This record gives sequence, structure tokens and C-alpha cells, in this order.
Amino acid sequence: MHEVLLLGIAASELTVLLTSDPLRWSRRLSLFLTLLLAVICYSWFILGVSAVANAIGATLALVWFAWDLVDPTARGVLARWALASVGFVALLSLDPLSFPLLSLRSGRSIDLIIAVLFLVTGPVNHLITAILQCARGRASDPVPGWINAPVLPAMPDVTLEEDDEDEASSEVVEAPVISGALPILGAQVDEEEVTALRGGRWIGPLERLLIIVLAGAGAEVAIAAVVAAKGVIRFPEISHDSTGEKAEEFLIGSVSSWILAALVSMLIRVVSLH
Repeated sequence: MHEVLLLGIAASELTVLLTSDPLRWSRRLSLFLTLLLAVICYSWFILGVSAVANAIGATLALVWFAWDLVDPTARGVLARWALASVGFVALLSLDPLSFPLLSLRSGRSIDLIIAVLFLVTGPVNHLITAILQCARGRASDPVPGWINAPVLPAMPDVTLEEDDEDEASSEVVEAPVISGALPILGAQVDEEEVTALRGGRWIGPLERLLIIVLAGAGAEVAIAAVVAAKGVIRFPEISHDSTGEKAEEFLIGSVSSWILAALVSMLIRVVSLH
């Protein structure tokens, strides 16, 4: 049941991240049901989860998805994850002999670890975005997905100067290079196409996965090196921010991601011991 529930929650979070328009609920529902069906097939045919456990896990995943449709705000996202964390700890504390269907320590540990690792990589980006949005004072606003999320840092802007409306050609003015942003390679950039760096959606999951792997290998020094390297790489951009907003956003997002990675590492160690 736990594998179905965790993967179902991951499917719901991926649906939010991959859907550009949260108001088009029918499209989101179709994508979620497709992902949930894949999760049920994986749990039934590969993991050997019973039909009852599949039904319970899928039902709870549907409740999670419906809750997100009703309340897509950042405050609602934090409330869902807080409730899920309390329930997760409660299920982890149950005796597997007395409650074999509910206890997280029943069944194969590797199946639970795989589900948690998948959940904590890409899908949990929705939670990180909600935390950052609450820190900006916009807790009542809907949390954007990957497609329509604001991009930081942005690539250099390219402005087009038109000498006359009758002229067919326009002159491209090269924007100054922003410290910390990647340069644009190539001289031609369309007027309606603005290239932006969207590496944060990949850096966060890869960073969490790397920290979890290093923690499992007992390489604490390597974890410290990864944390320090991230700060060094982002320092040029942060140092040029006079308001300090980028530094605060960097710290809040990074610390939240590191805490999640540490909690997952502790969970894997506890589950592996049993």
C-alpha cells in the first residue's frame, strides 16, 4: 500500500509540475489517472501488491490530487505535506507484526526506498516552490508548475531597436552579460523567443539524489564539499544583489532541499536496519 500511495502522490505532484494551466482540470485529471494507472500496474505486476492495498493507496492518492485541485495555494501545499509527514511517522512507528498492512516496516525495504527516492527527486520540487513562495509573502497564491514558473536567474535580455516602421530589418542590441548567468552562444535571437536558464528544476533533484547517495556511502566530507561548491558557484550572482533577496532565496531553497535529503537518508537507514 505504501508504495502505491507514495508513487501516487509523486504522480499528483508531477501532474501539477507538468501542467501549465492549473484551471484546465480535465487535462490534469487525464494525466494524473494515466500516471496512477502506471503506478498500479507497477505495484500489482512487479511488486506483487495485493488488490486491497492497491485500492487503498490509489484512493488516498486520489484524495491528495483532489485536495490540490480544491486548494492549489502554497499554504495548501505545505498543509498537505505536513499532514503527510505526520502520517508517515505514525505508520513508521507501527509494529509490522501487529499491523502488517499499515506498517512501513512490513514488506521489502527496497520497494519503499525506490518509491521514496522517486518522490524526493522531481515531484518534491512542488514543495520547495511552495516554501519559497510563502517566504515571499504569497502563501495564498497558486504554486506554479515547471512550465509556467518564474525563472531565476534569467538569461540576458535582448532588445530590438526599430529605426522606422517601414523598414523590414531591425538591429539587435547585445545586452550586457549578467554575472552568474550563462552566455548566449549565437548571434541571432528571435524577437519573440527569449532563452532562459531553467536549471533549478534539475539542480535540486540531482543535488538531493547525490546527497542521499553520499550519505548512504558514509561520505560526509563529500557532502560538505557539494554544499560548499554550490555556494561558491552562486556567489557571483548573490554578491551583485544589493537587496539580498537572491541570497535569502538561495538559502531557503537550498536548506529546505538539504533537510529533505537528510530526512530521506535517515529513513533509508532506519528501514534498512529492519
